[in-house]
Amino acid sequence: MTPVADLSAPVLPVTKRRRLFAVVWIFVGVVVGLLVLTYLSIRLLSAVRAYVEGEGLWSKGQKDAIYALTRYTLYANEADYSAYLAALAVNTGDRQARIELEKPEPDLNIARDGFLQGRNHPDDIDGMVFLFRRFRKLPDIDKAITIWAAADHHIEELTLVGARIHAAILAGPLPPAQAREFLLQLHAINDALTPLEDRFSYTLGEAARKYTQIILVAMFVTVLLMLTLAYLFSRRLLLQFELTQEVLRKGEEQLKSVLQFAPLPIVIVRLADERVLYVNDHARQQFRFGTTPLERLRPRDFYVNAADRDRLIAALDATGSVSDLELLLQDANGKPFWGLYSSQSIRYEGHACVMTALLNVDERKRANDELRYRAYHDALTGLPNRAMFMDALKRSLHRMERSGGMSSLLFIDLDHFKAINDDLGHDMGDLLLRQVAQRIQDCVREGDLVARLGGDEFVVLVEGHDDTHRMADKVLSVLRPDYHLGAHVVRVTASIGVSCFPQDGTELNTLLSAADFAMYQAKTAGRNGVQFYTRSQ
Repeated sequence: MTPVADLSAPVLPVTKRRRLFAVVWIFVGVVVGLLVLTYLSIRLLSAVRAYVEGEGLWSKGQKDAIYALTRYTLYANEADYSAYLAALAVNTGDRQARIELEKPEPDLNIARDGFLQGRNHPDDIDGMVFLFRRFRKLPDIDKAITIWAAADHHIEELTLVGARIHAAILAGPLPPAQAREFLLQLHAINDALTPLEDRFSYTLGEAARKYTQIILVAMFVTVLLMLTLAYLFSRRLLLQFELTQEVLRKGEEQLKSVLQFAPLPIVIVRLADERVLYVNDHARQQFRFGTTPLERLRPRDFYVNAADRDRLIAALDATGSVSDLELLLQDANGKPFWGLYSSQSIRYEGHACVMTALLNVDERKRANDELRYRAYHDALTGLPNRAMFMDALKRSLHRMERSGGMSSLLFIDLDHFKAINDDLGHDMGDLLLRQVAQRIQDCVREGDLVARLGGDEFVVLVEGHDDTHRMADKVLSVLRPDYHLGAHVVRVTASIGVSCFPQDGTELNTLLSAADFAMYQAKTAGRNGVQFYTRSQ
């Protein structure tokens, strides 16, 4: 039985799905573009701020270097010269970074080391490298870097003057005239650098303001575009939603009409609260609901075993549908019956639901069970027959082999049964066999298997029994008392052969043959006795 299709859910055409994806991707593109612009704006402003702060450090380093070198010129104190070198390292570090970044394929590690020497914050260095490399060709950024290079030229002059001053002082006391000359050179360098520092900061500030304005305009246009698209798309969605609701309403009406005329009981249940939303007339007849309102029906009451519903829901969660699942159900009066379930997850009235189509297979199930029972049981005694016994023996041997246990096989054959059957007739013989079967069943343990192999041959399979001899003697003793067959009273004894697993074999045919052989030995020994199989036999 195939699950009923979900007729209430409209299928969106391929072209409409493509349009929907296109609109979604437009929004994704706009949002991503807005995020990129925001990221660039933040990173650009952060990098410009870092350069402005770096210029402050650069300017302070330059002025500290000139001040320290001036004191060194006047007082020849080596501590002032060391202070000059430490201050000048800020300027030379930034110069190292600039020169490296000007190269077509710069070593970024060298550039970062230079910025670190220039006392720039480590978190700002990646942004400074990003601004230099990505925006180098922009006019304002290029102008600022040109100013930076010109300032570095004066730093080179300062380095040379410092070297000459240091060499002159090491040679001996500086003449006043030479000292004044050096001081004038230092003053000239400072005067040349001060306007360059101001121009550098001013140029970067102008660039930041200009590019921030450009980015803000781009973001405003992007937002305006996104709002326009959102309006158009929302309007389209609203129209589409109204159309979809109308299609759903017509689809549900069509579904109800189709299900009502379906030849099978059909039930629709809402998953959220297990409420029955729909049943057709066939379902009311099958479950004997009568005119009971749907809200009073509980789906779990349909199942003889409530765990079967949980198993059904789990299967639906895994695959979305279930086909031809046999379950034991019951109607409103508690009468059980076997049903063949086919269920499908659907949307119904806007809710996640399960639609189930049911086929009553109670008669077929009972017929199959009856056929199976007859195939594996003896029609006369009701005991398991040879086929069932061989299957049970095979499973038992596997269990014993895995667990290392033992089992025994009692092969029972009635003594002189043929004479009784011939003298009293087959009906009395059959009655005797039924009474023998009952006595054997009554004297063995609950877990032992009693079977009739055919004619007057019976077998008992005993698992894990340590005293098999006592068990066999017990069977002999219960078979000895008189049997009342109508107006006749007869006595019957039996010969029993016993084989044991694993001593006498590990294969079922081997064990059965061994027990059969031992039984014939018991008959040879005078009947009405028990004989255990031994390999010497």
